[in-house]
Amino acid sequence: MASNLRLIDDQTVERLRAFVAGGGTLVLNYRAATQNIDNSMRRTLEPGPFADIAGVKSEAMLDLAEYNPEHGAFDRKLESELGISFTGTGGVFRPRTMIESLVLHGAEPIAFVNSGHMDGKPAVTRNRCEKGWVFYAGVDCIEDEFYEALARIVGAAAGLTPLLAVPYGVEVTSRHDAQATYYFLLNLTEAEHKKIALPRLMDDLIDDRKNISQISLGPLDVAVLASK
Repeated sequence: MASNLRLIDDQTVERLRAFVAGGGTLVLNYRAATQNIDNSMRRTLEPGPFADIAGVKSEAMLDLAEYNPEHGAFDRKLESELGISFTGTGGVFRPRTMIESLVLHGAEPIAFVNSGHMDGKPAVTRNRCEKGWVFYAGVDCIEDEFYEALARIVGAAAGLTPLLAVPYGVEVTSRHDAQATYYFLLNLTEAEHKKIALPRLMDDLIDDRKNISQISLGPLDVAVLASK
């Protein structure tokens, strides 16, 4: 994930190109690679030097922070109707500050704008490049579920699977040593999650329970599990 990667040098560009060519998955977002390290502007359109491996280029943008009802240049009803939809899903997500007008040069669109004069335009794309993938999001969003949907698509392309199957709002990270793999579960919500099934028997290190097959988390709760 290389979100907000606006400032970049040529050496980093080449390293990321090699990463993708070797099988890596690169995720970029709007205004990517448009400035040099000294903050000067590159004479290129988004996503700059990554346009060829991303298979897409931005030709214009709708800046929602600039064109809004307060400035008298954007219709409030139209702004409220703007949305982004991923292919094959029923959810509609509201853009936050930016929608780029993307032109495809080999990339596959996976999300679209669904209102206004940009209706049907691609909003998020993916492109197969040698052994890897490049995803480009020409939009941002105010809803966490937008990024969850994107993360699931990116993870599937990269062959990644969740560490544990947990409810939405529960974060899982892991560490390991020679003896075991340790899972850290953080419930970032104020909802209780009962009887989360575990893929195998584990030890609950906080409550000192051995060989458990499920775990419950209270609001803003945490658990540390070990699996040998």
